[in-house]
Amino acid sequence: MHDLENNILLIGYGRYGEKIAKFFEKKDIYIIEISQKNLQRARQDGFEKLFLIELEDDEALNHILSQKNFSHIFCALDDEEENVFFTITIKSFDKKVKIVAICESKESERKLKLAGADKVIDTMEGSASKIFHLIEKPAVMEAIEEILFEDEDIDIREIEIPPNSFLEKKHIKDINLKKLYNLILIGLIDKERGDSFVFITKGINHKIDAGDILVIIGYKEDIKRFIKDLKESV
Repeated sequence: MHDLENNILLIGYGRYGEKIAKFFEKKDIYIIEISQKNLQRARQDGFEKLFLIELEDDEALNHILSQKNFSHIFCALDDEEENVFFTITIKSFDKKVKIVAICESKESERKLKLAGADKVIDTMEGSASKIFHLIEKPAVMEAIEEILFEDEDIDIREIEIPPNSFLEKKHIKDINLKKLYNLILIGLIDKERGDSFVFITKGINHKIDAGDILVIIGYKEDIKRFIKDLKESV
C-alpha cells in the first residue's frame, strides 16, 4: 500500500476502479458510485468512505468534493461517457484539482483531455511507466496485470530475438510494432549490458541484437503472429 499526503477520490468501483483501489490505504480513499451493486461490493471489500449519487446530481458531488482536499481524483467508471461527464463537472467546480481518467479508445481519450483530465490512461495503449509514475511506484508488473490487462485475450510477453531475424541490427525507432502487429513495446533487456529492464519511454534508440529481449503487450493472436514471423525470417 502507498501512503499519500492527501486523500484520494475514486469514482467508479467497476472493472478498473476496483483494481486501482487496492493500491491505497483504505483510510485514504473515498469512493463514489452511481451503481448500488458496485458500491455494495466496495463495502464488502472493506471500504467505508462510500457515496452513492445520481449521475447528474451536481449538488451531491460538489458537497463530497468540498469535504476534503483530494490530491487526485480517479474517474474509473466502466462507461467512458460517464467518465467524461464527471471530468467536466468536477473541473467546473475546481479547475486546479488533478483528474486521472480511464478510457478504452483514442476517441474517448481525446474527449477526456478536452474535458480537462490531467492524465488519461488508455487501457490498451497505456505503458507500464504511466502507472509506475502515477501511483507512487507500485510493483510495476502487478499494476499492469491487475489494472490494465484483466482481459484474458491480452498478454504480456518477453520475446528473445533469434539470430538473423528480420529485427536484428535494426534500431528501436525504425520499427513500428503497433502498425505491423498491433503490439505495444514497453521496453527491452540488452543482454550485453546485463539483465536490467529499460523502459522505451526513456527515449533510447537501441540497436537490436540477437539475444536481446523485447517486452511487449498485445492480443495473444497478434503476439503469436509476431513470434511466427520472427522464427520464419531466420
